Amino acid sequence: MAEPANLDASEKQRVKDALKAHISAQVGASDQAASSEQSGAELDQDASHSVDDLSQSDAAGELHELLEAAEDKQRADLAAIDDLDFGPKDVVEPGAVVAFGGDHYVFGVVADAFECDGVSYEGISADSPVGQVIDGMRAGESFTFNERTHRLDLVC
Repeated sequence: MAEPANLDASEKQRVKDALKAHISAQVGASDQAASSEQSGAELDQDASHSVDDLSQSDAAGELHELLEAAEDKQRADLAAIDDLDFGPKDVVEPGAVVAFGGDHYVFGVVADAFECDGVSYEGISADSPVGQVIDGMRAGESFTFNERTHRLDLVC
């Protein structure tokens, strides 16, 4: 698919929906992994267990807690996406879709790569180093990050 020159409201809504679906899938995977680790952590209290069994149970319990924390973070990310205003943007601000260096991003949320309408997007947090540099900029403006100059090709 060709690079979008701009996105209308329905296209931006599809990007938001694809982002939410992507994060929702991650929540589901984290939930499944956490449940699996919780099962591995549970030992029959009426049986005797080896030191290895107890150690593996403890490790599974700790991993379960980490996976639950990741799931909580992903749920918070979903709520943050819901709160983002994906309306038209003239400047880089949360809810804007931006492009530079041939890559496309949703500004205001952290997300790994996801696809929408044949275009790959990632999320950029507003408080990330590059996010702080481009916040408030307009399409066509240039910025320097990591000693490289980039041009904002799209802000909508």
